[in-house]
Amino acid sequence: MKKTILIIVLSLVVGVTLYSQDSLYVSSQNTSAVRIAYINKVDILALIPQITKIEKELSKLEEEYEAEFVVMSKEYERKVKLYLEKNKQMSEPIKLARQTEITELESRMAIYKKRYQEELAKQRVDLYAPINEYVDKAIRTVCQREQITILFDQGQPLYVSAQCIDLTPLVKAELGL
Repeated sequence: MKKTILIIVLSLVVGVTLYSQDSLYVSSQNTSAVRIAYINKVDILALIPQITKIEKELSKLEEEYEAEFVVMSKEYERKVKLYLEKNKQMSEPIKLARQTEITELESRMAIYKKRYQEELAKQRVDLYAPINEYVDKAIRTVCQREQITILFDQGQPLYVSAQCIDLTPLVKAELGL
């Protein structure tokens, strides 16, 4: 009786094991392999000739904004210096007026700096948009051709296994770089 129960249990275990392996085999045939790859988009962008032109344009714009900010800063320094030199000789209403001027100028300078930094960031996004679209299209083309399931963009990897696919050279080739 014990032998019969043992044989039945072993038969069930072997049957279940064989069935599960067969199921795994069938399901692995029905799904395609996941292909994971990575690129270094910074390396790709660095090779695009239009980037130099864009950076020069942004640099020129930043210099213009900065020159105006320097003018404002000199005016501020002049007013503060004048206020500190003549502070003791001024009547109270004149002191308050000068302090208000200085405070308003500080506020205008802060607002100006914030606005010009926002404008530079907006210009950067606007100028880079066509290049990013161009590179992204090439990336999609290469991923589709190489049947990549997941693509990562990375700068400095901590670890990359030999099985991971580096698409950076293929994307550069697609762009003609």
